[in-house]
Amino acid sequence: MRHLLQRRVRSSTNSTLIALDEGSGMEYSSAELGWPDAALERRSLELSFRGETFVGHLVAPGGAEPRPLVLVIHNYQGLKGFDVQVAEYLARVGYVGLAIDLYGNDVPVHQRDFPDDMSQVEAYQRRCFEAMVRLDHDYERFRALLGAWRDLGMTDPSVDHQVSPGAMGYCLGGVAVLEAVRGGLDFSAVVSFHGLLQTGEDPSPSRFGVERAPLRTCPNVHNTKTVIRIENGAHDHLVPDSSKQRFYEEMDTAGVDWTFHEHAKAPHGFALPSRLGPPGHLHEAADRRSTQNMLSLFREVFPNVEQQHVSPNAGGSAIP
Repeated sequence: MRHLLQRRVRSSTNSTLIALDEGSGMEYSSAELGWPDAALERRSLELSFRGETFVGHLVAPGGAEPRPLVLVIHNYQGLKGFDVQVAEYLARVGYVGLAIDLYGNDVPVHQRDFPDDMSQVEAYQRRCFEAMVRLDHDYERFRALLGAWRDLGMTDPSVDHQVSPGAMGYCLGGVAVLEAVRGGLDFSAVVSFHGLLQTGEDPSPSRFGVERAPLRTCPNVHNTKTVIRIENGAHDHLVPDSSKQRFYEEMDTAGVDWTFHEHAKAPHGFALPSRLGPPGHLHEAADRRSTQNMLSLFREVFPNVEQQHVSPNAGGSAIP
């Protein structure tokens, strides 16, 4: 059974440190981004899934009529303050942003930020990649967890229940949005930012001694009503040409509508700011253009929402 906990309902200012989940140690501040104060609704959503507990964070425009939901899905580090900043960015634009947690206690909340102490990096990387492998090597569980978050988010009173939600994600989150399409989940549109194109094939865990068990696959039932937008860095070493060709052929055969944007000289992690540590390889032009591409897609699939101009985005890149 899934249930919703409302720990913080409303905040009229975004200039101070906000405790998102009492007792969890999760805090974030948007002051560094220079966004003006705004009345926004904030809630922690607790998901019970197959005996495990996951906590996500929702941000919605304050006092507005119900708006489309957009899931925000984290990279291999797990849900952290940056992902909630992205949810806030989307709320300021005009949507309901829900930053979801796919790791639960596999990576405790207070252990998701990249360590400053270099002696802790090896253990940190191993812990995060073990959680990632557990997730992306079991397709049925991966898809079911995504579906559970989608269903829970749609129950929130701030969400327009008449419109299928959107989803966007970074790296692992980019893999997740494609897996949602393969699993037939009901989304209007999904956007992948420097995500791999096939699930469970990231070689990175092996560099830290993480064992990769055989993939537990399941049949694909592609949702052909979902529009896919891929934002890829031309210098992303994890997305070779062979991977792109496999993706093109898969989605064309399935009849899925997709767009693939290749950003010149952009590496893996191009939309993640340097404040995240080594995983952040911000390429400002690629981050700016990929954000604009995402907003263009959301205007297309959510035509009844008048987008508000917000700059910078959560990565700190100026948006015209």
